[in-house]
Amino acid sequence: MIRTIIIDDEPSAANVLAMLLKKKCPDAVEVIATSNSPLEGKKLIEKLSPDLVFLDIEMPGMTGIDLLRSFTNPSFRVVFVTAFDAYAVEAFRLSAIDYLLKPVEGDDIVRTVQKIKKDIDKDQNTIGVQLHHLEELLIQNTSSSESKIGIVMADKIVFVTITDILYCEANGSYTNIYFYDGRKMVASKSLVDFELQLAEHKFFRIHHSFLINLNRVKEFQRHDGGYVIMENGKRLEVSQRKRKDFLGVIHDIVI
Repeated sequence: MIRTIIIDDEPSAANVLAMLLKKKCPDAVEVIATSNSPLEGKKLIEKLSPDLVFLDIEMPGMTGIDLLRSFTNPSFRVVFVTAFDAYAVEAFRLSAIDYLLKPVEGDDIVRTVQKIKKDIDKDQNTIGVQLHHLEELLIQNTSSSESKIGIVMADKIVFVTITDILYCEANGSYTNIYFYDGRKMVASKSLVDFELQLAEHKFFRIHHSFLINLNRVKEFQRHDGGYVIMENGKRLEVSQRKRKDFLGVIHDIVI
């Protein structure tokens, strides 16, 4: 049996994947643990030494790629679970990275597990080389975009520099975007869409209503439940559910 851990910040996604593995691969895979936190997931890997990890890429506190990079010589196999766009999927393919696209389909799981089983039987594990190639491809994609994003509005698309954004605020199925120079834009996309698009640019969702640019935070106040003060003086609450992951995100830049 392939001893497996699932790490995905969305509980429903982790549960569905665990259910599909149990249903489609009952004789090949044993799910020994699941986690909705990358930091906790890392500890589970160190403690349980799994054969295989299904790893979400976009997670608060630490991306799946960062988590994998934290292991010097990972002995486990990895399958990335992603909702990335076509370019990133092509990067996975070119890097020979094993991946599943969300929403995950049962047939895709069966094919992936069969491949992983063959790799384990042959004692093949080249994740270090694969990850290096993948990072290079994703960096090229990021740099080629000049760190800009197209904001879809009612009658046009406006391209803005990502670093100019202070924070994004949920507004129903729309998103209010606030800039360092006082501008405000209303985008025809939900906050979830911005969260997925901006995660690689040091944006973090501190609350169901707020996605902030970590590079634009002026203070974090611990009292009153915890809140950040942005460069424009705006005070934004850090929800209790997000506080631990937020502290984990800023840990490396706090002295």
